[in-house]
Amino acid sequence: SLLSSFVFLQPSLGQPAFPSYTQQCTDDAGPPFMDDPSGSLYHDGSAATPVLKDGGCPAPLQSACDSRGAKTAYLEGPLQCNGNGWYCRILPDPNWAPQNLLGDLNFHYCNVTDPEDIGHCHGSNDDSTYYWWLRDHWFRGYNGRLRCCC
Repeated sequence: SLLSSFVFLQPSLGQPAFPSYTQQCTDDAGPPFMDDPSGSLYHDGSAATPVLKDGGCPAPLQSACDSRGAKTAYLEGPLQCNGNGWYCRILPDPNWAPQNLLGDLNFHYCNVTDPEDIGHCHGSNDDSTYYWWLRDHWFRGYNGRLRCCC
């Protein structure tokens, strides 16, 4: 099921109340999670905007949208794919400079005759990694349109 469609933009600093513990790795981009200012979110003040279908959030993010608002839910979760796994693709968006995205393209659509890597994609079978993947790629400057699915 479609999880989210989002415009991914320039980073800002902030430590969320969620997640309750850090999974940040030493090679993750951005400041150490524990150094983030308390009470703010890493994406505060950004122009990132969730793309809502019919004005609502998708089922895997509905609980997060209800408790945290759509922007925070889309960029942080918590995600509820119920152990079925998730993946996200970041595609260039003509409305935003891609910064570092174009240097790390890693997928192409298999239904094209001349396959060329066109975006950046990752996923996991563990819902709790969603926040950490988004935060890392945010600070890497992989600007573009983010689309995630369970």
